Amino acid sequence: MKQPGLLSRTFAAIAPMRAAARAEARVRLERAEVRRAALSGVRNQYDGASHSRRTQGWRRTGKDANYELMGAAQVLAQTARDMVRNNPYAERAVSAIATDVVGTGITFQVLRNGQPDEQLQALAKAHFETTACDADGRQNLYGLQLQAMRTIVESGAILFRNRPRFARDGLPVPFQLQALEPDYLDANRNGLLDKFGSSISGIQFDVIGNRVAYWLYPNHPGAIASRSLLASPIPADQVIHVFRQDRPGQQHGASWFAPVVMAMREFAEYQDGQLLRQKIAGAYAVFRIGYAGDDGEDPSPEDASDFIEPGMIEDLPAGGDVKFASPPGVEGYADFAKISVRTFATGLNLPYDIFGDLEGVNFSSGRIGRIQYNRQLDGWTWNMLIPQFCEPAAAWFFRAASLLGIDVEGCTMLWTPPARPMLDIATEGPAIRDMVRAGLMDPETAIRERGEDPDMLLAAWKRWADKVDKAGLVFDCDPRRVTQVGNALQPSNGGDTKPGATVPAATKPAKG
Repeated sequence: MKQPGLLSRTFAAIAPMRAAARAEARVRLERAEVRRAALSGVRNQYDGASHSRRTQGWRRTGKDANYELMGAAQVLAQTARDMVRNNPYAERAVSAIATDVVGTGITFQVLRNGQPDEQLQALAKAHFETTACDADGRQNLYGLQLQAMRTIVESGAILFRNRPRFARDGLPVPFQLQALEPDYLDANRNGLLDKFGSSISGIQFDVIGNRVAYWLYPNHPGAIASRSLLASPIPADQVIHVFRQDRPGQQHGASWFAPVVMAMREFAEYQDGQLLRQKIAGAYAVFRIGYAGDDGEDPSPEDASDFIEPGMIEDLPAGGDVKFASPPGVEGYADFAKISVRTFATGLNLPYDIFGDLEGVNFSSGRIGRIQYNRQLDGWTWNMLIPQFCEPAAAWFFRAASLLGIDVEGCTMLWTPPARPMLDIATEGPAIRDMVRAGLMDPETAIRERGEDPDMLLAAWKRWADKVDKAGLVFDCDPRRVTQVGNALQPSNGGDTKPGATVPAATKPAKG
């Protein structure tokens, strides 16, 4: 304990009782400080949980995902749209993710009790593979998938409304999909609804947490011609809501640019500064001081140019001297740009080469990066886009088909994502073949991994084989006639192998 100072000793001489109470309070305060320091030492076993100078600026919160997104989701979406419009890296990221997830489309096959249903398949193709399925009349289902993925990355979510139609509208089935940006949600509608449940960002829930309705504006709140800004409830079974759920209980999505918004903006400003430095560096200027102008008079300050351009000679009043501009250098730009772009790629879960810089990328490193990226794409496809959009859209199709009197009992849709391009087809192709031949993969799975429908592929092969047999031709791509190394098959019963002849099942082609 510290020795009492002059003020304390003087106070003790004048009022000893109060001085004693004051000293006792000081002792208690010191003991409390020691106790707090001890407790702090226990908590500091985890550096990240400590409160110190090193942890200043961390925004620790106990709020749930929906509370954190309240008011932030819209701002992030608006910011991301601005970046996609004006920042080439942001546009590249949105385009790359949407294209790699959807590609030419996540195709479908209609099954009835596990078997292909050709009649319903033809009806579904007539509706989904034409613009008949789009309420705007511009895209087929695959175009809507691509638009959905772009909007999810940029704005955090997308909505689709079921738009019932009349039979007289001439559609294959009487319904269409209307794509809506998340701005249509009345995000200000939050809180408890007494005995009727609650509302979160315009989504109404019942008392047990089931989605009951979406409060949607009749038109985009930022539209040029806005009819009304009064939201109305739309039954939840008439709305598809697609977003990446990052936390349990999260009911709405945030823009995927959230981790890199500030980094992208600051890098864009840095690029503008570097561009200005480059322009100044390219403007090797000369200043003539004290020389007369074309009219024989000294130039006035108002006549001086307000900008620098390459090769300029500027006349300035008074002096009689010549000065050469010393342009600034532009060192360090390339290294900082690489670090920044890698930050963007990391924050958006993209491989670095997506942004077009293949320097330092070889086949091995590129392949390793693509393996991880493909897993990410599979997660977005099978855990988000298919269950949240494709399957509900299929349910709407079957419900609309049933209104036409079509039996849809036991019908489902099997979805096939687009094929991932092989990095080395000479190596990967034979590897897939060997896995099928060894029984480690069934042929149907191998075909679907190539983005093809097995039944359609077999039907196409049969049509081709029938044409070849009718023409009396034999090609070395026909495994019925030719071995893997190109030798003609010889039936074990000594028969011929002319086109149309059947090779016994016991005949085995020679291994290559």
